Amino acid sequence: MAELTFFTDWKYCSACGLPASQTKLLTCAGCSCAAYHNSSCQRSHWTIHKLECKELTSAMLPLKQLVRWHTTHKKSTNVAGDEKTSVGASGSRVRCWWEPNVGNGITEDTLIASNSMWGNSLRRWRSTDYLGALEGFKKTLEPFNRAWSYMNESNDLIQMSGNDVDAFLHRSLVLANRLLFCAFCEMDRGQVESGRQKLVQSISITMALFFTFPMMSSRDSIRSIMDDAWMELMLSMEEVPQHRIAARHVAALAIATKSCMWSDPCQRPGYMARNGLSGIPYTPPENHPTWCRVFENNWFRILNEYIRLNSTPSNFSNVGCGKRGSGHDDHLVVSGRGWKEYVLFGTGSEDNDSDAPFTKQLLQSTIPDAVALAEDGGGEIIFSCLSPRTHIKPHCGPTNLRWTAHLGLVIPNSASDCRIRVRDDWYSWQVGKIFLFDDSYEHEVRNDTDDARVVLLIRLWHPQLANMASFQRESILSEAMAWKEEEVRKRYHPPN
Repeated sequence: MAELTFFTDWKYCSACGLPASQTKLLTCAGCSCAAYHNSSCQRSHWTIHKLECKELTSAMLPLKQLVRWHTTHKKSTNVAGDEKTSVGASGSRVRCWWEPNVGNGITEDTLIASNSMWGNSLRRWRSTDYLGALEGFKKTLEPFNRAWSYMNESNDLIQMSGNDVDAFLHRSLVLANRLLFCAFCEMDRGQVESGRQKLVQSISITMALFFTFPMMSSRDSIRSIMDDAWMELMLSMEEVPQHRIAARHVAALAIATKSCMWSDPCQRPGYMARNGLSGIPYTPPENHPTWCRVFENNWFRILNEYIRLNSTPSNFSNVGCGKRGSGHDDHLVVSGRGWKEYVLFGTGSEDNDSDAPFTKQLLQSTIPDAVALAEDGGGEIIFSCLSPRTHIKPHCGPTNLRWTAHLGLVIPNSASDCRIRVRDDWYSWQVGKIFLFDDSYEHEVRNDTDDARVVLLIRLWHPQLANMASFQRESILSEAMAWKEEEVRKRYHPPN
């Protein structure tokens, strides 16, 4: 079974901001989210860190419970030799907290009553009594919540004969799925703490099944639930600004289970293509595709079209205002004076061929695939204006199917005060030059100057997809959109 470990590859000291030396930085024992060169750095930072440490320590608690539970489960199964157990094997010895006779009154009668209550609540949901149904769903899980606390302190094992294994797997799968659905509901209602607890419980069940029964027929279903739970847990960290840094820990734990498609804790998009796309956070100019030179040679004409559009301020809208379908949550990562855009191609674009005719014609003739990607809903091409004294907080783009290019149009002179971080490295824009990166990696932008920063932002197919035939790319994009629709469906359709 995989070893669960938290993210430790911190590159910069939280106190002095300097990079790590030859040895790894030491992490805060409380929150695991701040890193230091030594105890002197930690002491100097404590007056600043202590409040956020308390907040992060609370957010990290379910993750630490999961690691503790997993470590105990692993030791138990290793002792019993169950790593090679197959479905139907006799004498399977499994550490669990959700089966009969394992602490705090979980009995066969409890399971029967739970199923009956779930069925009644399901009927209420279908009759649109959503709040009443949700309360019923949560009540069915109360005994299992108590058992989870018991199993975090206990070393009990349960032994099954071969005839019991199939029933055990079925009940476990049902419970994991119900916990996941209730977690979705609680997250949507802002009940983050209890929602995360249910996600961790769902993960603990699916992990135990996934690694203890490698030959089970329902392996794909188990993996699907586990993937969804990891994703929701990660997003729950991303969506709370004070907890966002902990998303690296969630991704690191998920990667350790080999159950998700993430491969780098700093590259955690909501949708990860399952076709082995290489990850390159930043592409240096010498490796740029030839079309970049075309835009760099024509940057001044593009700038003039931006200036003309910007002469009418109402042309530009706030990012995340809802004018385009994609990026409707982008405003959540913005702090400061604001971030505005004018959409040239993509949802929310103006049906106006005279707004930036040269820029549009250049895009259509030079990188038509990028235009098609935008028009198919896979991205957008915009004039992006970041106001002075504005910070775009760390976040990951929604998918690794695409890359992002910025053509610098208006760049403040102070490079150190207007910059972008991709993964762990900081960069600056240059006027008339393309900056090319993979926005599925964690990135942030700071404009700490008194001037605006303006770029032409272009979404592009990942280079490994760019050489495919258009119908193949459209199929991949359709698959991603279908996955998104399915994820939405799961949130609003409770399992049986």
